[in-house]
Amino acid sequence: MITIQIKDKQYEIPTEWHEVTLRQYVQLSRWGDNLNAIRLLSIMTEIPYEEISNLPCDEFSIKVVPEMGFLNKPFNPITIRRANEITINGVKLKVIRDVGQERFGQKLFMQQLVTNGIEKKTAHSELVASVVANYYAPYLHPDKKWDDKHVKEVEQDVYNMPVMEAYPEADFFLRGYIVFAKPKPKR
Repeated sequence: MITIQIKDKQYEIPTEWHEVTLRQYVQLSRWGDNLNAIRLLSIMTEIPYEEISNLPCDEFSIKVVPEMGFLNKPFNPITIRRANEITINGVKLKVIRDVGQERFGQKLFMQQLVTNGIEKKTAHSELVASVVANYYAPYLHPDKKWDDKHVKEVEQDVYNMPVMEAYPEADFFLRGYIVFAKPKPKR
């Protein structure tokens, strides 16, 4: 991480993929090839683009962007291996190994989430927070129950997780629902 100061506040900017949050990754994916220094700074600090646009950002372009060379390296979050435990909002949890042992509400929520995602052609990365929150929310609920309102609260905490921790979890749960198309051979 590299620390920068904007006005009176300091921000930690990732310099490696393992420092990138899921929220940042989703935004990076959305903007893809249309990423400029202003958008990048907005994504990394969560300061609105319009506000960043009106600040001098020469130092960011000169001092920080070169430290973010990891963005030019290939990164495929689907290839990351699952850990044995994850941390959501400071709470360490053992990963779920058997989805069949989870709750009926979770299964219905997943079916609805995936169906809506397919219909709307939602990017895979944009399903990650909802999927992880769906399965781990009961373990964070005061009464240890599944509640769709609580899932939405946990979803916000999942966005703050490192992408390298959240993505493999979501991928584990999504593999039973989404089959990725095999690449067509090049002629």
